[in-house]
Amino acid sequence: MFKKVVFLVFRNNYRLAALGNFGKSTKYNDIFLISLGGRFKSILGKILYFFKIGNFISIDGDPILDDQNLSINLWFTGTSLKILKEYRHLNNNFVNMSNPIISREKRLFQIYPIIKKNFKINKKPKIIFMGKIFFQPENSNFLNLEILKKNKNRIKNDFSLIDKNKFWSELGEYKDDYNRFENYKIFKTYLREQLILEISKNFKNHFSIFGEDKKNIGLDFLKPIYDEKKINEIYNGNICVDTGSILGSLSLHPRSIKIVENGGLLIQAKQEDSTVIWEEMHERIVFNNIDSLLEGIENNLSNSKLCNETLSMLFEKFRDSKKKIRDSIKKSLFN
Repeated sequence: MFKKVVFLVFRNNYRLAALGNFGKSTKYNDIFLISLGGRFKSILGKILYFFKIGNFISIDGDPILDDQNLSINLWFTGTSLKILKEYRHLNNNFVNMSNPIISREKRLFQIYPIIKKNFKINKKPKIIFMGKIFFQPENSNFLNLEILKKNKNRIKNDFSLIDKNKFWSELGEYKDDYNRFENYKIFKTYLREQLILEISKNFKNHFSIFGEDKKNIGLDFLKPIYDEKKINEIYNGNICVDTGSILGSLSLHPRSIKIVENGGLLIQAKQEDSTVIWEEMHERIVFNNIDSLLEGIENNLSNSKLCNETLSMLFEKFRDSKKKIRDSIKKSLFN
């Protein structure tokens, strides 16, 4: 018997890809989460909200829900800076991204991978990256290419440097949250670019890059994939590189969750919470400099037993994800 019914409401269907298995109607012990995504289902969600039937989680403020006794607004793939200014006063706003160099998030909604079976690595795995190279310096208020190049070797030798306030203090000028955040995205994109270039140089025949390259860094990007089924097929059984979110530093964010849920072997640049999240798997999943990253990819590419051990460990690690998601729902909606 369910004690609580929660409706997950979002108007745009493209959000399903980012939500992963959390975006599907699922039982979380005594909580039944019902997904109402898309134009027509979200209208039903608004009607139920109007009559106060159940509890509600809105994605990206579409629709905005202001009754904090019944609902939360979950701003997806962003920090509190993503929340529209006219709604920042609401006490039921939650985000799912943390950024260590701006003000700490007061209300963070953590999602976990729901892995439905124990996957195996492909006989001839590919190295997969999906993402964008899109954030370029635009004016004098933001970092320029000269500063990026000056710090290139530093960040390649310590990926986590960008997440340290000391590093930003050395840069000097970027003290308010907005400017720090914009410059953080520039540096994180630049790091992503450098890692992709290094991986391509060392594993070109095994490496497939899907996405957009608006900076024209000189690599052949395959067209971005938006079909959820195709994305799942590409990740499945392959070695999947996650350079981290451009927006912050969190191990379990939409891309990494999507990789793990669909049987990809996750190789991840170090995030602020890496040690806490990955625990005993840390050395298998997380890499903090370019040499160790390339070595880790090589080791997995040539050792299917190692890959399958890691995939089995991922399956075991996230067996209790539904309980953890239930705790996230209860903490945000029913406290």
